[in-house]
Amino acid sequence: MFARTWVLTITAIFLISALILTACGQDNSATSQTKSGGTISVGLGQDVVTLDPLRSSSFVDRQIMLNMYDTLVQVDQQNNILPDLATSWSYTSPTHLIFTLRTGVKFQDKATFNADAVVFNINRILSTPSSPRYSELSSVKSVQAVDATHVAFNLKAPFSPLLATLSDRAGMVVSPTAVKKAGANFANDPVGAGTGPFMFSSWMKSDHLIIKKNPGYWQKDAQGNKLPYLDAITYRPITNGTQRFNNLQTGTINVADSVDPTDIGMAKTAPNLVYKQIPAQSFYGIEINAKAAPLDNVHVRRAIEYGVNRQEILNTVLKNVGVVANGPVPPSSWAYDKNFVPYTYDINKAKAELALAGKPHGVSFTLLIASGSPLIAQEAQFIQAELQPAGITVIIKQETAAAEFSDAQAHNYQAGMFFWSGRPDPDGNTYTWFHTGGGLNNTQFTDPQVDSLLDAARVSNNQKERAADYQKAQQLILQDATWIFLYHGVAVQATTTNVQNFTLQSSAIINFARVYLHP
Repeated sequence: MFARTWVLTITAIFLISALILTACGQDNSATSQTKSGGTISVGLGQDVVTLDPLRSSSFVDRQIMLNMYDTLVQVDQQNNILPDLATSWSYTSPTHLIFTLRTGVKFQDKATFNADAVVFNINRILSTPSSPRYSELSSVKSVQAVDATHVAFNLKAPFSPLLATLSDRAGMVVSPTAVKKAGANFANDPVGAGTGPFMFSSWMKSDHLIIKKNPGYWQKDAQGNKLPYLDAITYRPITNGTQRFNNLQTGTINVADSVDPTDIGMAKTAPNLVYKQIPAQSFYGIEINAKAAPLDNVHVRRAIEYGVNRQEILNTVLKNVGVVANGPVPPSSWAYDKNFVPYTYDINKAKAELALAGKPHGVSFTLLIASGSPLIAQEAQFIQAELQPAGITVIIKQETAAAEFSDAQAHNYQAGMFFWSGRPDPDGNTYTWFHTGGGLNNTQFTDPQVDSLLDAARVSNNQKERAADYQKAQQLILQDATWIFLYHGVAVQATTTNVQNFTLQSSAIINFARVYLHP
């Protein structure tokens, strides 16, 4: 009965997906001739770290890679699962999933996309325990090519979030030939590696990264015209939000991946700009190394929880853009618990927790933040000022985003400000961060009960049961207080008016396959 339920569910999703894909790209506002051509410039909030999906944990990496590398499946604006490199899929049992692959697709290096390429990519993850992708696919036992166009996933147990997981970095398929040719330099120079609409061209770190049109891209628009329309995209890291917005206003860049709250009013009213926002899947906050003194004491961590005034930060720094976070699951998720409010601002409770920690006279710790952003610096300064009355001294240390990621992954830190852009399934906002051995569990949090709940949520195909598991796990995670959740953010469209056919998604990923410039 269980297997039949899964097959019916996937079949229904595929039928809906086919209808949605048929509708995609039906934009008759311009002819293919006026759509084609042109180069746009995109301002990023930080520099790209790596272009290897095996190693990546940065949001800006995804912005580039999802325009170069196709995934087995994709998600639409409503987070429905749609075909991509896989045209269909079916469960022959709860632990055996077969994908039918798209034919006639070539990698940008001219190698043929087939089942062996998929097996290579999945095995690359399964054989690399240090990869953030490893825990994302830890329920996969093995993968094998049935023939050139069919791949079988053998699971250790039923794995409900698998399709959602394969819509992102775990499901990106890169050319085995390109990986082997580039060797250790693949992360910086992935020439010809994808099957996506754009291909890697050049990268000058801290200055710009260019991807150019893939002339052999397999997908066409509704009128049968080849995609993508654009000739090239230049990505520029502009960490200062004011400078990024000024560049957008003057047309120096055509797209900004984010807009600081103080600039949103101008973005909405500027005649040469388009600004829109929707709730995102993200969470922002303070990640704490639970093995680093004095933050190895749970009462010290709880003191910080009570001492941070989330509402003040949201109101004053963020100008009410976003919502206060009480955990990793955002309000847009079906697993969100609106009644769960574990911590409210209370200096007396913060002092009481320090007393329980045996630190009645206070503690101090160093907070890492990404350099170059006045907004992030202001958030950190608010946190610093809010904690001072409780007897908690915060020493702010700025690093490049890449250095901050590296220090966190090496556990070479006490605390740091980070954000996660979020995933359509709540597994993507929880398992990798809070399961023992999770790929992004930089806090070194471990709790057998949380592990059990997150494992159970992966196995179940009942959304109500899964929601209950995530909510119980979240309560335990917040009791341990290794993550100080501050707020859930927004996904934005911030573009010049000549940027057409922009699709705004809650993932905040900007897909340029169908974007064109108005002449």
